Amino acid sequence: MIATGWGQAADGLLWIEEDAMPSVLGLMEQREARARQDLESWTEVLEQAQVEVDAARERVERARVGREELVSVLAGESPVNALFAAVVAASGPVNGVELTRAVGREAEIKNEVEKIRHRAYVLEKRGWLVRARDGRFMPAPSAVARDASPASAERLRPGASTA
Repeated sequence: MIATGWGQAADGLLWIEEDAMPSVLGLMEQREARARQDLESWTEVLEQAQVEVDAARERVERARVGREELVSVLAGESPVNALFAAVVAASGPVNGVELTRAVGREAEIKNEVEKIRHRAYVLEKRGWLVRARDGRFMPAPSAVARDASPASAERLRPGASTA
């Protein structure tokens, strides 16, 4: 016969009869088993998320390489595309002199600056550039957002000469 309930040993320590309630060790084993299941479940979720992150990273890299290749081809075909790429590559709005230097022209020659400025006005009319009140140019948000531009941040920078 097994008794149930609490008891007290001769040394004054409390003990629990086996059928009365689960042991502390048994409770800890159950807790560990639940924690292990949670860990396995979250590990699986994390692994799936890592697969998705890796796939997204690969798509970004392919898109970047493709865009750079396109910019390279288009910039070789048209100074207007190189002009647009220079505006996008700039850290802020650029003026005619900066654009002239960026496309490899001599900015000290006023006629060269005016030619480039005229091309910038054409790009503004096409919706690729926006002109600030002070006359400086920046890429139109809609042109950059829809990737309608042949621009690349690594390509032509204002103030840098091109060969």
